[in-house]
Amino acid sequence: MAAANLSAALRAPAHPMAKAGYGKRDAPDQAPPRATDFAGLEPREAAIAAYIDRLSEGAAIGYKVLAEELPDYGQQACRSALDRLTRAGHLRRIRVHVTVADGQMRWVTRTYFSRTARDADWWAAHVRFVRGLDAPGQPPAPAAAETAGEPEPGVRAPRSEAYDVLAGLGRREPRLQLSEGDCVQLEHLVGEWLARGVGREQITQALTSGLPASVHSAGPLLRKRLETKMPPSPAPRPENDHPGEQIVGMVMMCLFCDEDETTTTLDHGVCSDCRAQVARDEAAGLTGDVPDTFLARPRAEVDVAARMAELRSATVRPVLPAPRPRG
Repeated sequence: MAAANLSAALRAPAHPMAKAGYGKRDAPDQAPPRATDFAGLEPREAAIAAYIDRLSEGAAIGYKVLAEELPDYGQQACRSALDRLTRAGHLRRIRVHVTVADGQMRWVTRTYFSRTARDADWWAAHVRFVRGLDAPGQPPAPAAAETAGEPEPGVRAPRSEAYDVLAGLGRREPRLQLSEGDCVQLEHLVGEWLARGVGREQITQALTSGLPASVHSAGPLLRKRLETKMPPSPAPRPENDHPGEQIVGMVMMCLFCDEDETTTTLDHGVCSDCRAQVARDEAAGLTGDVPDTFLARPRAEVDVAARMAELRSATVRPVLPAPRPRG
């Protein structure tokens, strides 16, 4: 099913919109899109996250709508995937109290999506700031590093962008050759720079410029530079950038039901009852891909390995069989 998941992520979505004031809303201060944005997720969750990321604001992204638009998955599968995306820090459902252009006040429900994975503290700080409980300029908790899944036995986990920045320093500056252990130890600091909007080249320049003539231990030197030169975290911004609307309050809601944090306890954006239902569906085997016989239209199967082999063989001259020796 890898090919089916890949096609779900790559095709251009023609997706229904939610009614006015509802639907998807992009979380603030996200890092620019990268090829590794959802590398730590399982294939199904990564495909659905990439699909949602490409949708415009206001798109309907409830699990029932996603099941209709992504025919490889059923409703239980989409609900399970959205639950896992909330755990990974990519989704939260929030009820927003707004004042619109004519002065009327109303509550609307939005599903906030962040391609940059955020921890629970960041989401809570975002809601508190809009409520006015935090002073302006007080940033939310730093963006969490993307959740890394456990690699399969014998398969190396994909390296993060932060690790690649560190591993490439030695090619730019021989005095900054790092071991694998050094890269692992410093990876979270470089990840913090990336989450705060600093590009790879800027980080490399900050770490390689103005070095002493002799560097005896590159790891401690880079740690000090990463910590002392850390750029400021961007402050949260009230979402008043939509014309004719002023947000005056927010309250976190369960992703799947109408209960909010004033009436129930939420665990990473989902109430205990809904999470228990997801767990029961998973235990009963109801969250897998839709069988071919139940698809509304045929599944477009693509054997990626076979196709690549075919393309490679088309560019290589055929090898003729060796002549038989004459008797």
